[in-house]
Amino acid sequence: MINFKTIKVNLNERSYPILIGENLESILLKYLKKIGSYSKVIVVTDKVVNKKIPFFFKVFRNLSNMKIIKVILPPGEKTKSFANLQNLCEKILKAKIDRNAIIICFGGGVIGDIVGLTANLLLRGIDFIQVPTTLLAQVDSSVGGKTAINSKYGKNLIGTFNQPKAVLISTDTLQTLDKRQVIAGYAEILKYAFIYDKSFFNFLKKNGKRIIRLKPKETIESIEKSCRIKANIVSKDEYEKGVREILNFGHTFGHAIESFTGFSEKILHGEAVIIGMHFALKFSKFLGLCSNHLIDDFTDHLKDLKIPHNLEDYEIKMSYTDFIKHIKFDKKIKNSYLKFILLKDFARPIGYILKNEKVLEDFLKQNLTKD
Repeated sequence: MINFKTIKVNLNERSYPILIGENLESILLKYLKKIGSYSKVIVVTDKVVNKKIPFFFKVFRNLSNMKIIKVILPPGEKTKSFANLQNLCEKILKAKIDRNAIIICFGGGVIGDIVGLTANLLLRGIDFIQVPTTLLAQVDSSVGGKTAINSKYGKNLIGTFNQPKAVLISTDTLQTLDKRQVIAGYAEILKYAFIYDKSFFNFLKKNGKRIIRLKPKETIESIEKSCRIKANIVSKDEYEKGVREILNFGHTFGHAIESFTGFSEKILHGEAVIIGMHFALKFSKFLGLCSNHLIDDFTDHLKDLKIPHNLEDYEIKMSYTDFIKHIKFDKKIKNSYLKFILLKDFARPIGYILKNEKVLEDFLKQNLTKD
């Protein structure tokens, strides 16, 4: 018997399960009977996933007598655009769907984001399932119902909250990832440890190298722990009106870096979040909120894993004016004031509202150099 973990995101009538295991076929088999009641099944993926993980479609056809409609999008962050959103909507509508159709997102965070938004728009809302294939999507973006495309002004500025019917996570989809993609996912795992659970950080210090090598036991444990933390936070604050904001730790700085580089392959989302968390910790120290030990724990761990965490490591040069320009389009601005998620210590995040821009300017002038 093949075992897998089950986590529930508790949102009353919008509650849904997260299934985590090593074998996609067993997870699909568990959930497929629920799919049989739908009129049409549309699978959306990207060119890279379609080429590298073709067994998904073979498994699906073997387990179901339903005909699936497949839509393939280009890979990469730039896929999250109005043009691709319109193209995806039109392709699915061409299949003559009704409100009893379901979309399956099979891919990373980009596919999950644009498909979740598409599902919310088509016929004023149809069901969708997340089958995340990257570590980052498995531990973060597939859970919680955030959907979005990007604007020329910044990342994820156009979107909705739309919860999936289920999240089906299998570690066998991770085997085709390159090291950069694995590290990008590890960034979000590390985020949960810092904002929520120091004992989880101790686990990562002991097992981080095995997770980076995608050893099944430690990888599944880190995915499960990350999903439980996020499910607990989302269950308390679905629409990010309070505690859910702590999940943005490192993202305000990170999104500015992504925007500055034009959402290109020069830096992946998770890589930008690593740098963003580093900046957030240094900003916390700059403001007198935390001591150096928190920064040292962070940098020592990343050095042990040989994970880059400075802008210079990616050959990115940003001035303080560049940073401030791109940060100002962050969607977490409140009443014209920037809001940062900073840390006092492990599991002690705070929302810091910046009322004096010169404070940020002075910090950036001082810290836009490599340690």
